Amino acid sequence: MLPVLLNLGSSLIVAIVTAALTVRLALRRFYSEKWWERKAAAYTAIIEALHHVREHADTNLVFTKHDRELPTDGAARLEQNMQKAMAELRKHRDVGSLVVSQDAVAALNRLFFKLDRATQGVTWLEHLEMKVPELDESLEEMRQIARKDLSLK
Repeated sequence: MLPVLLNLGSSLIVAIVTAALTVRLALRRFYSEKWWERKAAAYTAIIEALHHVREHADTNLVFTKHDRELPTDGAARLEQNMQKAMAELRKHRDVGSLVVSQDAVAALNRLFFKLDRATQGVTWLEHLEMKVPELDESLEEMRQIARKDLSLK
């Protein structure tokens, strides 16, 4: 009878330890996946915001170079999208490395510096001609940072 009880007791201990480890590993994976999803959502929002800022600058550049006025409704939509996008970029810069990498925060800081520099002492056309390449560079840099941080190929 004693060997049966010892065998049952050891089996019970193994089962409890196995269950505890399985739950712990499953929870760790769950939390890891949730953080990955949050990071992916943050990088997607940043890249979309950069797209809207670039779209605003590029559209204005094309119309300015051709000495044409943007239609009022199109200009209002572009301006509204750009304002929302800039607010989104500032938010992600301020939230910082809680969700995205330090490299992403540094890239956003560099972008804000470059955008500020592009507004000083230049004409509207010169401003746009400086802004579009800076935004293109920032978009590509953020894509690379996101791929690295999210472990994507």
